[in-house]
Amino acid sequence: MIPREDAVPLAVSNGVAFALLGVAVRWPRVARRLFVLLFSGASIFNALTALRDPQIYVRAFGPLAVLEAYRAFISGPFSRHAQAIVLAIAAGQLAVAALLAAGGRYRRLGAVGAVVFLLAITPLGLGSAFPFPLIAIVAILVMDRRLEGAGARGGAAVGPT
Repeated sequence: MIPREDAVPLAVSNGVAFALLGVAVRWPRVARRLFVLLFSGASIFNALTALRDPQIYVRAFGPLAVLEAYRAFISGPFSRHAQAIVLAIAAGQLAVAALLAAGGRYRRLGAVGAVVFLLAITPLGLGSAFPFPLIAIVAILVMDRRLEGAGARGGAAVGPT
């Protein structure tokens, strides 16, 4: 059962994921920009939070993880090095955003990075706003395929630039 205080943020997060999927289908270039914003914003948020209170990640995500291996990692090595690990995650999120923004082959690498990141956070369960990561993965794959197809067709029918 979802705690009452988590119901609205969870619904909003998953509404955003479905909206991203719809945008990816209709306007993949816009979806790419939105994913750049999403990963850039997450990077900034995580970096600032890691600098202020890195243990919040231990308190917030440890109990929500659905896999014992994740709970053990969060309460063990992660808790001892939370700031460094979260700063590394933030750097990875920024790299994904930069690669997606760059376009071309770099965009494809950014899409792969985004999928790997989203798969990695999925076992956090409610901490990842599940099923947000899975819906976002589908949106990224649709966006990437539509952009790849548009490139082969000379960029037609992919919406506003």
